Amino acid sequence: MMKVIKGLGIFVGLICSLLVFTVVCLVAINATDRTKSPNTLLVENWLKQQPIDLSENGYEYAITIVGTIGDDKTNDKKPLISFSEQEVELTDNFKTACYQTDLIICSQFISDNSDSIRNVIGAHKANIQQYNTLLDMPYWQEEPQSLTPNNQAHWGLLFKLRDVRQLAAIISVDTSDNKLDQQAAVAFLNKDAHFWNMVYHSSRSTLNHMIAVNMIKYQLNLASTLAKTTDAAVVTKVTAWQTSFELTDSDFERIFSGEWLFAHNVTEQMLIEVQSDSVAFYEKWLAYALLKPTDSDNLMAEYIVSLVKEPVSTTSMHTLKEPNYCSNDNYFQQLWMLRYNPIGKLFNCTVYGTDYKQRLTNMNTELEQLRTNLLTAKSS
Repeated sequence: MMKVIKGLGIFVGLICSLLVFTVVCLVAINATDRTKSPNTLLVENWLKQQPIDLSENGYEYAITIVGTIGDDKTNDKKPLISFSEQEVELTDNFKTACYQTDLIICSQFISDNSDSIRNVIGAHKANIQQYNTLLDMPYWQEEPQSLTPNNQAHWGLLFKLRDVRQLAAIISVDTSDNKLDQQAAVAFLNKDAHFWNMVYHSSRSTLNHMIAVNMIKYQLNLASTLAKTTDAAVVTKVTAWQTSFELTDSDFERIFSGEWLFAHNVTEQMLIEVQSDSVAFYEKWLAYALLKPTDSDNLMAEYIVSLVKEPVSTTSMHTLKEPNYCSNDNYFQQLWMLRYNPIGKLFNCTVYGTDYKQRLTNMNTELEQLRTNLLTAKSS
């Protein structure tokens, strides 16, 4: 029995020694961070922006209207703007009745709901003026620190505000006329399209670019209904639609470098948060010992530069292959590849699951098809 106990003690001792040796090796291997790679320096160059006056920055003004996602988590901050369930339902029903339908259905909805529409417009008169001011902003420039989860603009509220502003454009509040005001609607579309086309070519992340795409789709869907009138040339009255929707290399550089910055900010924020007294010691140790921020930036930059330079895939297959440390048939070889900056590498593996360039290209193609349909309807 004593021999068994002694043998078991030796075995446990060897296992513990091996674990200690492994930890010591990991600490030694991860003792220093890398220097910035050429790809990281290139992406940082793509991120450079011309300085503008904050008072002319549409993004900054939008934040003053709707706030950020982080505001929802702050108990002492009241919502800057809010909409009732009935108001949201009304604007949703308007889209159903007036987007890519016909003027009879749309006009009937406006006539049946004219009182409710006027009540919503009256309740949000000040907010509507804020949206008008937003449309007059000459620039859209997202600040670097805005590209973090909590600092994202409260896009949902801005969508709802635009919906209410759209209602104010389609019916006159100064008369008892309950018909769709086509002239006012086209004038609104012209200003709204100009602004969101600017955002489309100025946004610095995939999410913000997709927001602009959705706003433009709303405009084109309403215009398709307005075009089914005696004034079928509505598309010619919206200046932003006179040129095709096209994403250039500089657009991809700007958008995807913003994704790099988002990842950089998340890593930086995490390293700050682990300093809190509420964080367990082992979590702090893991973050500082096994996460190398500059190497993580380099890994992400390699992905971003490859994504910008790769041709758009003509199939459903993603042309960028994930690194071997993300997926390897040889488990021990994969562990060996993850010996340095394992947390950073595992985080980097998550970005290879979606072909973002193809996704953006497909959205752009959809917008161009909607624009082309309007042009075709005008000429027929």
